[in-house]
Parts: sequence; structure tokens; C-alpha cells
Amino acid sequence: MREFDFDEIVTVLVTSHTVELGAAGATGAILGKSQGAGETTYAVLIGDETTMLPESVLMSTGRYIDPDEVYSGESIKVQAERYFEKGME
Repeated sequence: MREFDFDEIVTVLVTSHTVELGAAGATGAILGKSQGAGETTYAVLIGDETTMLPESVLMSTGRYIDPDEVYSGESIKVQAERYFEKGME
């Protein structure tokens, strides 16, 4: 399998999993990715919802979206909370 690029437009293949998610046959744009122990999982924007899908159910269309179509340029700042493990407080 090939690695997909950010903002790349992909088609979701029809599998039992993608049918269950309601994403089978849809096209969407890659917004994020997560590398696990095995297959890479991608955050795919389909319509106005983002769905996490494994690379094996995605097919490139060879097209890309303009990032300005998705990102407004606004940002927020969030302070992380610290969670201590037991015995480390």
C-alpha cells in the first residue's frame, strides 16, 4: 500500500466495515493520519464529518483539495492537563 498525502482526495472502497460506517463509495479528503503497530489509519473528511479509516479501504483519485476549503486559519490554544500515575504524585 502507498502512503496518502494530507489534502489528498480518496474514494472509500466498499467493505462490510465501510458499509456499516455509511462511508462505502464516498469520496473524502485526508486530514490526518495515525501509524499503529500495523496499518496506517487516516482521518478522512467526508461531507462535514471526519471518519477514521484504514489505508486498505482507501483509493487515491489523484486529486487534492485546496486547504483553504477546510481550514479557516483560526486556531485555539489549549492547556494540557497532567495526569499522574498511582504512586507518582
